[in-house]
Amino acid sequence: MVATPTSVTASADELPALREPRTAADILANVRALTPVVREQADATQAQAFLTDRMREALRAAGAYRVGFSRRRGGPEMSLTDQTRMVEAVATADAGIAWNVAVLAATGFYAGRLGDAAFAELYPELDLPTCGSFHPKGKAVEVPGGYRVTGRWKFGSGIRSADRIVAGVEVQRDGEPVRKPDGSVLTLGVWLPKEQVSLLDDWHVIGLRGSSSQGYTVDDVFVPADHSFDRFFAPTADAEPLNKHVELPFYSMAGISVGIAQHAVDLATGHLRDRKATERQLTLLGEAVSYVRAARSLVLDGMRAIDEQIFTEGTTPDELTMARGDAPMAQEFTRVVLDRCGEILGSQVVYESFPFERLVRDSTGVTAHASTWRSRWTSVGQTLVAMGESR
Repeated sequence: MVATPTSVTASADELPALREPRTAADILANVRALTPVVREQADATQAQAFLTDRMREALRAAGAYRVGFSRRRGGPEMSLTDQTRMVEAVATADAGIAWNVAVLAATGFYAGRLGDAAFAELYPELDLPTCGSFHPKGKAVEVPGGYRVTGRWKFGSGIRSADRIVAGVEVQRDGEPVRKPDGSVLTLGVWLPKEQVSLLDDWHVIGLRGSSSQGYTVDDVFVPADHSFDRFFAPTADAEPLNKHVELPFYSMAGISVGIAQHAVDLATGHLRDRKATERQLTLLGEAVSYVRAARSLVLDGMRAIDEQIFTEGTTPDELTMARGDAPMAQEFTRVVLDRCGEILGSQVVYESFPFERLVRDSTGVTAHASTWRSRWTSVGQTLVAMGESR
């Protein structure tokens, strides 16, 4: 069964001075202030493969789990641009912890699809991080009042730190799949009863170990009908900004690649300050910095384009804006940065005791996520051709 996180919040004297997390600016400032805590907790998080109590509660105090809640629900409704900046800030200290931040920040996106009564029941406060996976899909059999759910899901990132757990299920009625008007099978995201969720011991990996991306299962558990949402809802122009499109929760992950690249540059810069740098090393460092700036600019420009559309009343983001290839390109730039910084740092990069090797492993973990696959570029190309224009 899932272990329940401790509810003890880190005391004020254990953390940097934090603002009351009421606005997006407050939360972004808080998370940036926690960078020393991230560095301090990185090794322990890596060793146990999930957030330490101290790190989880520090992020809770900072407001990192509430960024996706709408203003109507008392949240900051943080823009994707600022969410990406937040994730990058954490990733400059540790990518595994940043992965938790990016995934658990989806809490408000999921909760935003709930009706008022279910929302009040499941989220009596906003700082209740929610994790979830939608693949492979489980099964939800219709019964009076809700569904009987059975399933086994992979990559439940952040699950050891989550207060709520969602999962993707295909709905069945009388032994047959329930279909939407467009003919597709109705797929729901459902809130599982946490005490009946079992974790799988399947998270033994070379990168992003601290992300706690374990699989999980349930067997024939009841989920009330109002504890669910249409996982593949159509873009909705009159919805709250962060709930206008189903894909919005995952764009901030691109900040992790940028953060890893910046971390590598920071290590290389510190190394050269301690010795007489060669012209070759200085050139490599300058090149690496330029790649980091390019990656950051590319990613944030894409986020701003989406924000402009979702925060415009009555507008949904167009297909070309959503079909971005920025995350895989940022990851390509990160590979270059790691190569250049690795040459600067020399033979010490092979030692586990030196932090650079974790950057290489974590970067490998990032490439396994669909957001960085090169197939994203195929989607961009297909959209361009279909629209008959370029941008």
